[in-house]
Amino acid sequence: MKRLVCAVALGAVLTGCGNTEREQNQRLQGEVSRLEKELAVLRAELDAERNGPDRLLARARNEAERSARAQAKSTLEQLISRYPESSQAKDAKILLSGIDAAMSAELKAKQEEEKRRLEEKAKALAQLDSKLQKNTDEIEGITWISHANQPVLDTYISLYFGTKDGKVGNYPLRMKLNYYADSWLFVEGVTIKADDQTYNLNHLSFERDNGSGSIWEWSDSAVLDKAMIDKIIGSKKVIVRFNGKQYYHDLIVPEAQKKAMADMVAAWERYGGKA
Repeated sequence: MKRLVCAVALGAVLTGCGNTEREQNQRLQGEVSRLEKELAVLRAELDAERNGPDRLLARARNEAERSARAQAKSTLEQLISRYPESSQAKDAKILLSGIDAAMSAELKAKQEEEKRRLEEKAKALAQLDSKLQKNTDEIEGITWISHANQPVLDTYISLYFGTKDGKVGNYPLRMKLNYYADSWLFVEGVTIKADDQTYNLNHLSFERDNGSGSIWEWSDSAVLDKAMIDKIIGSKKVIVRFNGKQYYHDLIVPEAQKKAMADMVAAWERYGGKA
């Protein structure tokens, strides 16, 4: 009997605890719901404070003054969409119209500038083409391109390159050094001084020929140092020293030869050449 009484009493206690826990959970859920509603109201008030028509219009005007036209346009469109009947929306439409006109004018100016740049580039390329001479090896299918003003019977430094199917492909920019005189120098190497920079080209191999009382010795090699070529082209004074077995000969590179080298670099890059 005592056991039955204890069991009933324990069941009542547990039931009471269960009811209390449920009531607590319900109260907590109600409090959470209330707080969520208050938070939503606060967020709405904060959004109205930050993004009300007055604030949006002021922000758009500030963005427009800073030339942030895209941002100003987005802000104005947001204002008009959210507050279509407000007086600020009317002002926004006027400001938006002005911004659209300014952006349209800016785009037109950029397009005209791009058109002018392309026309100048096309003109420059046409002028460059007139300065080139091309000789095609029909057996190998290679077209060798050099400068039309490259000297023949003279001492000079020049550039040229080969193309196949209208592209440089694997053909590097090449440099030719030519010594022309009436007596042999037996050139073994070359030293180039471009302003304050000196380059020793002792690895070059020279060939020789003669005719009609004149001799010429020349090297023909791939350009291994594009920076050296750029330095030569951009220097005020360039001296090429042909070092012979006993003597040497200095060539002060004329501006015409440097200009021809610059043209050849531009042509090489046009055909796809990369350093």
